[in-house]
Parts: sequence; structure tokens; C-alpha cells
Amino acid sequence: MFFQLWEYLRYFLKKENEHSIHSPYYFQCYLGLQAYLRQNKKGNRKLEDLRRSFLHEATRIGSRDYGAGSRWLGRGDRKVSTVARRVISPLRTSLLYSYFCQLTPAANVLDLGTSLGINTGYLAKQVSGTLYSFEGDPNLLALASAHLGQFPTIRLVPGNLDKTLENVVRRLDSIDFVLMDANHRFDPTMAYFRTIFPKLHESSIVVVADIYWSRDMKRAWEQLKGWPGVSGSLDFFACGILFFRPGSSSTHLVLDV
Repeated sequence: MFFQLWEYLRYFLKKENEHSIHSPYYFQCYLGLQAYLRQNKKGNRKLEDLRRSFLHEATRIGSRDYGAGSRWLGRGDRKVSTVARRVISPLRTSLLYSYFCQLTPAANVLDLGTSLGINTGYLAKQVSGTLYSFEGDPNLLALASAHLGQFPTIRLVPGNLDKTLENVVRRLDSIDFVLMDANHRFDPTMAYFRTIFPKLHESSIVVVADIYWSRDMKRAWEQLKGWPGVSGSLDFFACGILFFRPGSSSTHLVLDV
């Protein structure tokens, strides 16, 4: 907790707004995000009703977590409401993911960490092809699949991401958008990125969630920003955005949202 508070203080002191952005591309990108957040400030009615339902659900479920601590929860039976308070992103973050997915062709989209499926639903609204959503916890996947069936573009992928991701990526010609919100450790995060990287292209966007959740995640974020082929990044504290636009000067911004 102290680590996160310290990192947030550093973020707060460094964050900028549109007046500090010199790149025309990132300037328009950021203005578009602000407009999108204003236009959709109430979110999607069905998904927000579902969010509220999860937050008040007293049913208890078991747990299987392949990433130690990656869901902020211990093992054993837990109330759905307790899980929801820990794993469901705020509406503003869900909208941020949706906006950046919208900026890509969104034909092949990967959601690494279905959880209860709220973010998955927001991504599905933008997908023109197929959204592959991965979840290792069968109890969370059962709750998510009960409402994600309304989205014909979604393909739920159960099981350990360490084993399932490569099988899916191998079948794809390219990947347009990725939300990385699974195992919050350095080595798995880097391994997942290495798996998807060969299929990324100049219009791809990768979002890394919880980049200041731990020292491990901060270290992963710093390495990903400097990865050969990464042309720029946006740091919103809750997540980081990676771009792959060849020929553009390297741009790394810390922005308010």
C-alpha cells in the first residue's frame, strides 16, 4: 500500500494535460479520449446494472488463481460482492479501455483476464471481428459467461494463460488490441508480451493494467516502454498504453484522465 501511495504521489506531480503534448497524433488521441469520457460518462446501462448487481451479490464462490496475488484476493470461498469490489475496474477505466480499442481495427482483440467480464463487455462493443477473453478461475468465468453470451464476437478461453495464450496467438495472422490484466508478476507479464509481440502491427495498441500495483509491475512497465518497436506510451497510473507506429519519434507521456 505504501508503494502505491508513493507512486501515485510521483504520478500526481508529473502528470500533464493536453497543453504539454507536442505530438499532433497524441494530442488528438488525448482530446478524443476526453470527449469520449464526457459523451459516455454514464456508461452502458446493461453493463452498469450488472456492475451494481455484482457489488451487492452475497453468493459465495471458490477460487483458483494462477497468478499469486494477481487478483488481490486470498484463496477459499469469497462473496461475489467482495470479489467485485477488488477486481472490477472503475467505469472511467472501463471506458478508457474501450476508447483505445476503438482506435484500432479491432478485428483480433485479446483480453488477458476476463474476471467478471465488465471490461470484456465494454471491449466487445468496439470489436469488429473476434474478442478472445482468457480467464483461469472457473468460478469467475462461470459468472462472466452468464452475461457475455449476449456478445457474439466473444470467445471465452478457460485455463492457465501460460498455456492457452500461445495456442490462440499461433492461429492469428495479426493482433490489433490487447488488454493485459492477468498475472501481475514481472516474468509472466514479459512472457505474455513476447508471445503477442510478433503479431502486432503499426495500428496495434496494447494496454497494461495496474502498472503500479507492485514493484514487479512497475519494472515490467519500464521495460515495455523501452521495448524495440514501441514508439510511444501513455501513463494514466491505473494503466499504461503502448503504441507501435514506425517512423514516429519516441514519445512517453504521463497524463491526467
